[in-house]
Amino acid sequence: MNRLLRVPSLGLLAALVATAVPEMATAQRLRLVVGGPNFRPFPVAVPDVNSDATDKSLGRETAELTEALRLGIDLARSLEVVPPSTYLAPEKEPWNKPVFQNWVNIGASGLVRGLLEANGEGRKVTLHFYDAMAQRELVSRTYEPTAGKIRQAAYAFVDLIVETLTGETGVMSSRIAYVKRTRAGKAVFTCNVDGSDMQRLTDEDVLSLLPAWDPSGRYLLFTSYLRGNADLFRLDRSNNALEWLSKQRGLNTGAAVSPDGKRIALTLSMDGNTEIYAMDWDGGHLTRLTDSWGLDVSPSWSPDGKRIAFVSSRSGNPHIYIMDADGANVRRLTFQGNYNQEPDWSPRPDGQIAFTARDERLKFDIFAVHPETGAVTRLTQDEGNNESPSHSPDGHHLTFVSTRPPGPGRKLYVMDVDGSNQRRISHDGGEYETPAWGPRLGYK
Repeated sequence: MNRLLRVPSLGLLAALVATAVPEMATAQRLRLVVGGPNFRPFPVAVPDVNSDATDKSLGRETAELTEALRLGIDLARSLEVVPPSTYLAPEKEPWNKPVFQNWVNIGASGLVRGLLEANGEGRKVTLHFYDAMAQRELVSRTYEPTAGKIRQAAYAFVDLIVETLTGETGVMSSRIAYVKRTRAGKAVFTCNVDGSDMQRLTDEDVLSLLPAWDPSGRYLLFTSYLRGNADLFRLDRSNNALEWLSKQRGLNTGAAVSPDGKRIALTLSMDGNTEIYAMDWDGGHLTRLTDSWGLDVSPSWSPDGKRIAFVSSRSGNPHIYIMDADGANVRRLTFQGNYNQEPDWSPRPDGQIAFTARDERLKFDIFAVHPETGAVTRLTQDEGNNESPSHSPDGHHLTFVSTRPPGPGRKLYVMDVDGSNQRRISHDGGEYETPAWGPRLGYK
């Protein structure tokens, strides 16, 4: 956790507007505008979750629940965790009757308290979120997770806190897809947004690349050499059914699904040069969108589905371009540097396009460009090579890979869209590539 402890400023307090919370007739909630001119993350204290003292088997799960709450809160752009090293002996107060002044004194504006109990073969998790400044409870929930699903209770509650404070849905139920090198090839994996629960989805001994989600989160598209050529496949995550979607001669790669889920943009090289095409969800009505002597690759849809960002070398070097969804009105967007690639358009209506660029020192870093003004912002610098940005479903975060130390190879990271709060979420020695942040999947 690399954020500094912040005491709420007058600017932050002025940006908090009271509105009603549907679940609590007598309560009001704070309204935090994320990214506004007076925005600062809302500092939340998360002391250790309590557990049934008579059941010694709950110790490991209690620690896991506490860790998941802290990770989730500190990952949310609207929130930050007050460092636990500053807490003032919370064990001296009843877990569900906090002494609010103790928490305000260490800079906490919010407070989470929790209890984990055995519940037959399962577990019972009770969580409360308080406005420490106003000394009131904002929201509480009880969850009954099955074995091995303790973290899901923490994620669901973090999303509830985010929605309570901002009115926006949190992203803790989403997953990140990525490619990881195996002993015999490269496979597609997914993990939680904190890096936990890694799951392999494709064969270890086949080269599979460039995962992409559909808007529902049910399907993952990827390029694979499963049949000998670089073809496009679609995996139904609900039943593991694999569909051979595009098998044109040459490359079938870089798929991106439109926001309405009806169209797929992809890169094909069947005519001898890489060009951007679009097709229906079922693979029909293939339409060529670009036609230039240069390479045209890496399509990414605008949030309204009306435009596509892509990479083209038609000007001599790879740069970011924008065109209408039918291929009309092509416009060059980046002019700085000579090697810009991997655009990913934010899902927010006024959002940026994140991309990878190589600087004058031949180092790769992540930048953002405004699709209307062309203004460029640098998000990473002086920490190894940083590549392959992908936006979270709320547009407040990016995942990417980085070679920064410690350890060799590319590791998986997340950060806020302004470049702050960068953190590593992969902790093994694997080599990670091309992450894709998926949609919210909800909680079951």
